[in-house]
Amino acid sequence: MYINRNIIGAVVGVQPFGGQGLSGTGPKAGGPHYLLRFATEKTVTVNTAALGGNASLLALGDE
Repeated sequence: MYINRNIIGAVVGVQPFGGQGLSGTGPKAGGPHYLLRFATEKTVTVNTAALGGNASLLALGDE
């Protein structure tokens, strides 16, 4: 995001931030997997029977 500044012409997914020959030696800006760098996969399960639920009702959708 540029606020009160000129856009300096970096091409997303091609050049580092700042454009060719300017600042930036790390990964390219944006890209298809940009958000995955900040995400952590986690599996959450709930024991329905322990919470007083009826597990047989949940199994009706599997038939």
